[in-house]
Amino acid sequence: MRRHVLTLAFAAASLAAALPTAAAHAAGGGTPAPRAADGGVYATVRATDAQQRAFWADQENRGTLRPFKGELRDWKPNATPPKAEALGAGRTVKAPAATPTVKGKRQFAVGSAGETRLRATTGRVRIAVPSEEKPGWWDIVVCTGNVITSNNKDMVATARHCIPHDDQGRINPRTEYEFTPGYYVDANGEHAPYGKWTTRGLGVVGSLTDPAPQTDDTAFLALNTQNGTHVQDAVGASGYQFNIGSLPRQVVFAGIPGNSNQFHMCVKQPYWGSDNPPQIMGSGGPCTGDSDLSGGASGGPLLSGDTFDSGPIQIGDYSGSAGNDPGAAAWRDTALAVFNNMQGTNGQPAQNKVTTLTNWNNNLADLYQ
Repeated sequence: MRRHVLTLAFAAASLAAALPTAAAHAAGGGTPAPRAADGGVYATVRATDAQQRAFWADQENRGTLRPFKGELRDWKPNATPPKAEALGAGRTVKAPAATPTVKGKRQFAVGSAGETRLRATTGRVRIAVPSEEKPGWWDIVVCTGNVITSNNKDMVATARHCIPHDDQGRINPRTEYEFTPGYYVDANGEHAPYGKWTTRGLGVVGSLTDPAPQTDDTAFLALNTQNGTHVQDAVGASGYQFNIGSLPRQVVFAGIPGNSNQFHMCVKQPYWGSDNPPQIMGSGGPCTGDSDLSGGASGGPLLSGDTFDSGPIQIGDYSGSAGNDPGAAAWRDTALAVFNNMQGTNGQPAQNKVTTLTNWNNNLADLYQ
């Protein structure tokens, strides 16, 4: 199984001190703390939207962001699996796509109705981690995320392996995240037609197995608003369907690869993979075209092709390939539990599903209070 995570090149120079984004306090010892009962691992961001924006602007001005040259570790948290009866035992849960409520100039590419909508909701997830090899610098990793319909109107789905962590499943609390819907690069440089959005929290799907099955390679980011506007109201959102019972006739893989920095999608005939619960594969080899779904495309949406133009419905997230065929994490009960916890009720987290976790330095990370 290949995991595709690539980087975006930036200028490099010197760096100021890191802005802490996940509050932590001393706990003593190195034993991992228990995970949430639903199998998820969660963290909340304490830095404000303004502080996070200042961080990115400052480091870009200093030229202290550099592409990450290594490979991200696969996620291997020691999580407690969910109880099937508590999570609906595989009942299908779905919601329709949402259209944007903020009116204004649209910078969509010409194409089908579904592609037009998906180009706006799909974006670049930029991730900065303090460099271990060169103190004072930041390593940059890029992935893809997609806005999905949610109660809080702030949810972006991506891949779990994009979230920086160590080999014991501990999240790095000093990581910075940024989401740019509609991102693309042309001869005039980078474009952010709907702005750049910071985060207030994240949740990842856990697994007891090593390595984790591809079907668990899912994470969700909760974004901050921009001047009171939710990302879903600004760009719209794909619908979702958890626990699909049968495969659609076609599926759509989409992402923003690092080798082209352009939105790319391909249509495939799906088949069930071998991971249990099964991942969804696309037959016929790689997603070729204007670019491959290579590094940087991880976390991009997998959508039902049967409803694509009437309203994109996401059923999983792209995470790599098995052999030559693209593969995605099929959203099951574990992903649904983490998503419900993150979207909460009336924009608030479902606190009964949140617990502590150990962070990068063997300390306890503060979560939703």
